[in-house]
Amino acid sequence: MSKNTTIKVSKKTLESLHKLAGEMATKLGKRVTLEDAINKLLEERNKKSNEESSNIDDGREAFLALLEQKIKGGQPEDFKEYNFEDISRD
Repeated sequence: MSKNTTIKVSKKTLESLHKLAGEMATKLGKRVTLEDAINKLLEERNKKSNEESSNIDDGREAFLALLEQKIKGGQPEDFKEYNFEDISRD
């Protein structure tokens, strides 16, 4: 497998990649290739995916903590199902 390959992109996508590469070059103060721009986009996507996964884990932990909280006045007998025997059926 060769180190380099060719991909087809639309002119609009190519312009966007050049714009991103230009912004990166200005920020970094050095020449940036289109490959660098693509790699930056991929890194940002991976970072966002990891953050979302972390947020899910944090939310799960918070939910489990809520389930374990004791509620004042609530005892195990309060959670028994009511059988409705004292209600007359006419």
